[in-house]
Amino acid sequence: MKHESPRILLADDEDTFRLSTAKLLEQEGYQCDCAQDSEEASRLLTNQHDVLLSDIRMPGNMQFEFLHDIRMRFPSLPIVLVTGYPSVQTAVEALRLSFTDYLLKPVDWGELLRAVNQAAGKSRILRMTDVARDEADRVGTALDHVREILSRPGTMANERDLAWSIEAFLSQSVGQMATLATGLRTVIANPLTRQTDVAADVCRVLDCPRRVAYREALEGTIEVLEKTKFAFRSKELGFLRRKIEDLLKTDGMGGAESTPREDGIGG
Repeated sequence: MKHESPRILLADDEDTFRLSTAKLLEQEGYQCDCAQDSEEASRLLTNQHDVLLSDIRMPGNMQFEFLHDIRMRFPSLPIVLVTGYPSVQTAVEALRLSFTDYLLKPVDWGELLRAVNQAAGKSRILRMTDVARDEADRVGTALDHVREILSRPGTMANERDLAWSIEAFLSQSVGQMATLATGLRTVIANPLTRQTDVAADVCRVLDCPRRVAYREALEGTIEVLEKTKFAFRSKELGFLRRKIEDLLKTDGMGGAESTPREDGIGG
């Protein structure tokens, strides 16, 4: 069975958290829609979403009104809450409304990804059980129809053709149910399909100021080593310069091109 990438609605009025988290989740293979307040989130949320990742304290949800409404509209939707203002009241509400997780800002990325993975896994199981239930209902309805036909007078005049039709239908239906059962068993046994132990390079995604400062410091170090290479002839300094240059290249930061130099020349 083919499964599309899980779809997440991320609702948060904090631009940095919303945009950076969406980028990181997309790198993990998720489809992300973003909303900056509860009104936009309420408008965007559909049955096609597998997870709602939502802040608590944002416009339109100061009294949990948005989340109450969402729980009524989507009773089984997994919801992961994040908040920078934890309280006993919101924690109790989260339990009462059966939200999947309750995380505190600043959120550890590994913990957030774990929570989203688990929520998406739960959503996938629920969708598959819905499909299996619909298929079972279809089989039950068809069998009732067969029973009704067999009860009609004179039905057995075409007994051979009827028996073949019933056998073909049952074989197809049983095969479909077996496929659904196998898929459901696999999902329940392995609900998480994504790696959660791979550390994401948040600075690379956001090009944060700290990364820029590190790059400038390393480039400045190379420049100083270059200027002083004839004053301090040292293998250790030469090794240090090459190591920094390789680091800049590996990280995609750029930097000066390495040039061949004699052993023992510092910088």
